[in-house]
Amino acid sequence: MGDDDQIKWLRTTANDLNNLIQVISESSKALKPLFEKDTEALRYYSFLSSGLERAQKVTAQMAERLGGLTVQSFIEPAPPAQPPIVAESAKAPPVDASIQNPDGPGELIMVIDDEQIVLDLASAVLEGEGYRVIASTDGFKAISVYTKLKNEISLVILDYTMPVMDGSEVFDELRQIDANASIVLSSGFAEQDKVRSMLARGLRGFLPKPYTKQKLLSQVRSTLDAIERERTGVRRVL
Repeated sequence: MGDDDQIKWLRTTANDLNNLIQVISESSKALKPLFEKDTEALRYYSFLSSGLERAQKVTAQMAERLGGLTVQSFIEPAPPAQPPIVAESAKAPPVDASIQNPDGPGELIMVIDDEQIVLDLASAVLEGEGYRVIASTDGFKAISVYTKLKNEISLVILDYTMPVMDGSEVFDELRQIDANASIVLSSGFAEQDKVRSMLARGLRGFLPKPYTKQKLLSQVRSTLDAIERERTGVRRVL
């Protein structure tokens, strides 16, 4: 690609990106008063703000490819965005917290994994042993579900490598919601330093991928039994 073509491509792409950033930013500002009334919705707003910051950095990096020009030197001003009309009774979209095997006698387990086939297999194995299961392919949505059901969920099986939010970020969010959240990390690519750091911060265990049915069930049962021993031990002291 020649210099002129590169500059033309950067100008067009950066202009489109800048317009999108401004539209999203203005819309999110208009919705912020509504978000502040709902803890779950406020998390969505915080995540959106973080995404806007990243997008702005990408735009700046594109400008640097032109030899140090500022973003404003080649981005056309975006038209003023029209904020959406929000009804006073509007609420955040409902969270999908459907429980698989709802009548099962076992504990409620949340499985978070962006690979649908892994999620389906893990869910089927757990359900086959009588556990109730909440399955999610998205860490951010899983956080919203956990916020609502934290008192019912006994254990979280958390994948490390996921888009948008990786396992470490989801782990920190869940522990912020509930300092006693019981979480087992499951991955084939997690960096050992990060795993050790998470273990030091309260991670219950690590389940390497690919895992077998026996390894999954063994990890789940041993972790749940350890949690129960700790719980009953505290009660005896009291």
